[in-house]
Amino acid sequence: MTLADTLSKLLLWLLLTTANVDAQTVAGAVTIDTNFPGGNALVEKNEGHSVQLSPDLRGDSPWFYWYFEATVQHPGRVNFVFPEKVIGFQNGAIGLQGPAISTDRGLSWQWMGTKTVEGKSFYYDFKNTDEHVRFAVTIPYLQSNLDALLKQNAGNPHLKKSVLTKSRHGRLVELLQIGEPKSKVKPVLVTGRHHATETMASFVLEGFLDAAMSDRPEGLEFRNKYVLYAVPFVDKDGVEEGDQGKNRKPHDHNRDYGEKSMYPEIQAIKELDHTNNFQLTLDFHCPTLVMPDHQVMYFVGAKEHPKYNFENVTEFSGWIKKGLPKNAPSGPLVWLTDVNEPLPMNSHYFGFKPGIILAATLEFPFAPPGKATDVTSCRQYGQVILQAWVNTHFRASEGKP
Repeated sequence: MTLADTLSKLLLWLLLTTANVDAQTVAGAVTIDTNFPGGNALVEKNEGHSVQLSPDLRGDSPWFYWYFEATVQHPGRVNFVFPEKVIGFQNGAIGLQGPAISTDRGLSWQWMGTKTVEGKSFYYDFKNTDEHVRFAVTIPYLQSNLDALLKQNAGNPHLKKSVLTKSRHGRLVELLQIGEPKSKVKPVLVTGRHHATETMASFVLEGFLDAAMSDRPEGLEFRNKYVLYAVPFVDKDGVEEGDQGKNRKPHDHNRDYGEKSMYPEIQAIKELDHTNNFQLTLDFHCPTLVMPDHQVMYFVGAKEHPKYNFENVTEFSGWIKKGLPKNAPSGPLVWLTDVNEPLPMNSHYFGFKPGIILAATLEFPFAPPGKATDVTSCRQYGQVILQAWVNTHFRASEGKP
């Protein structure tokens, strides 16, 4: 073989090797998957060690929810970028404690922090081939979480599970009952996930339910005064399918309380009220992601509907503040407003109903900086809220507690 032949073969080998490396680089160092409960992301570009993503809006209004799994083929640092022009909204795509991360396929989660966040992007250093890591804008709360709570309390005599209705996509929507209806016991309704995105409020609601069904003093006292009905997933389809939920077209679940409701869950909640005549209602939500005003807990609703709503919420808020640990999000603040005509939302629908005592929405922030909003802490806050409920002297419209 001549020197020229040797050089030609060497050159061909180098070209093929380079082409193969380039092909791997163009294909992306990681693959992105959203094919699991709650998954949501659109991959705009995946080249080398950079992935451009955006929330999958599915034809609805811009919002910030995303949740995906990355599986690495070529370990190293990978940048995940949310382009402003693709996102199309100003709320931000990454929360103030960074993304949520799970290295065990969604079984456990923690906040990544902000050290890896650079503007509207973050990075992660993958160490091993075929490593699976899940990232999300918030810590997911899904059917599996609720199932775990129900399994844990399967033998609890104070808890009854039934079906509220069937969702538009055929899912069974749970209705939980804690306590028993009897003379002088007031019926209470609590709801969560009118907006599918608002996961952190579900962990708070879980703590509230846990305390209500417990044999601790606050649980015993609560059931002596109240019977609780809970709908943890009002938008069950949105939760499981990973929808934004907020501002869904033509309107979302929390704007479906008009005369003709289009969602079976809202229709069923109205029917449940007709049967039980709820006297106190509390709807658990999360606000926007990074707006400064939304990094605290706060109550919203109609100030004078029912008549003593402002006084009741103010006392309730005061008891919550007394019970919260120092590292909890600030608040809750009382931001009830003067309302003459109700909007077709949960707190107004019940607030303008005759005989109601309390009707409010509690907004719990996703991840305010410097505050504890991990799963365990949020459940603890829910227990504090239940204790505060027991302590509050809710004044009825006729002036009697």
